[in-house]
Amino acid sequence: MFARETERSEGTVGNHLRRAEDKLAAAADAFAAVAEPVDFLEERDARSTSWERAAPLAPATEIRQLNSHAWLLQLPDGSPHVTALLRRQGSYQGWCDCNGWEYRDDPASPCAHLCTLRQGAFAHVETAEGERLQVTEASATREPVTDGGEFVKPAAGADGREFGRPEGQL
Repeated sequence: MFARETERSEGTVGNHLRRAEDKLAAAADAFAAVAEPVDFLEERDARSTSWERAAPLAPATEIRQLNSHAWLLQLPDGSPHVTALLRRQGSYQGWCDCNGWEYRDDPASPCAHLCTLRQGAFAHVETAEGERLQVTEASATREPVTDGGEFVKPAAGADGREFGRPEGQL
């Protein structure tokens, strides 16, 4: 009752949820940094359990994009999982927090969540936000770039020569 009477309380809950989503998106960036190569063609050709379980078009499948490489994905028969899927130097790379990813037999084998994202991108599925699901290209490097990738001019004196006015002219 009190929450309905004051906008601040409702707003506070919304603010907490927004901060939690921001933290989850930041964590998803870290997940994308550890993404490993995955072979969707092999999964498709073998008609693996992961490939068959993928359900990008099922009404109960929920796909929420967290950032350019990460999603929160829930299959109809499962719980929500944080996933990362991207292309790096022309090949797919992924990561998921599910047990299927952690305990897979083949290191290049994607889980059902990653297969859902790949199939969804192929079928032009929309995310919960109404955006078309797209697997984006990541930079070739896995090292974080703190300067935005732009050339940084060295500071004066970085070449070992003196700079500024001599001590006697201050």
